[in-house]
Amino acid sequence: MGGWTTSRIFITGGSGLLGSELVVQASALGHQVLAGYNMHSPLYGTPIRIDLTQPNQIKRLMQKAGSEVIIHTAAVSDVDLCEDNPDLANLVNGKATGMLGEAAAKLDAYIIYVSTDYVFDGRTGSYREEDKPNPINQYGRSKLLGEELLKESGARYCIARTSVLYGWGREHRPNFATWVLSKLRSGQPLKVIGDQFASPTLNLNLVEMILESTSRRLEGVIHLAGSARIDRYNFARRIAERFHCEPDLIERVEFNQTSWKAKRPTDSSLNVEMAERLLERKPLELNEALGQFLAAEKGQSLERLRDAVDV
Repeated sequence: MGGWTTSRIFITGGSGLLGSELVVQASALGHQVLAGYNMHSPLYGTPIRIDLTQPNQIKRLMQKAGSEVIIHTAAVSDVDLCEDNPDLANLVNGKATGMLGEAAAKLDAYIIYVSTDYVFDGRTGSYREEDKPNPINQYGRSKLLGEELLKESGARYCIARTSVLYGWGREHRPNFATWVLSKLRSGQPLKVIGDQFASPTLNLNLVEMILESTSRRLEGVIHLAGSARIDRYNFARRIAERFHCEPDLIERVEFNQTSWKAKRPTDSSLNVEMAERLLERKPLELNEALGQFLAAEKGQSLERLRDAVDV
């Protein structure tokens, strides 16, 4: 990634699971990083508070920041919350994305938008970039709205769809993998769905793919996710085995036994052949991803950051 000449980057969601790691790695590469946040101030980068529900603030801050690249990771990602608050979901996930795109167009900046596998209905799985979206919940609809408005914005853009993001770096809100580990390590039994498939994605791997996509200014839609199609129950068991926990604490349950308010796609796994073909930093196999997940907990990710500085 040594050919990347951009020096000023605005990252929304700079304190989130993905955004915080993007801030760290982009900063390690020597770039000036503006870390946008709403509630939790980022530990790294230059923190800038931005309220994505305020259109005028978005325009004003983007103009003032004058960034050459915008990496848009911020979202209302609680699926049931989106179902209960569709206006909020559409405003933050949809309309704000369009406004960021318009700001990028005026600045002649490049923008990459992190979208989701939930833009698909889950009837077939292994979705390709050209497959037609058909979301079945408000979260998916609001993220698809963001995709559509970004396409109309006139900006140079990339839409990066991902799936079941996991990793370390956000103590105030656990993700599926850290929730599983917390339960297992405390000896608590847990129930996990066995008939919902996805493409679990390690945040460290997604960061590498996003930064490479950004450095090369890839445009259009690309699926950036883990290479494995797996159901949540077996994913949880793989986590247990890799971290030497007791996998039999995990009970398999069916989709229809959940109490979720919003519908979920039964198979929203993503085909990542395009990313495998185009990128040097490729989607990871699950074993390698879990190995990096384990190493990151032990602090070995610092070595990866030092290596990045030497590139």
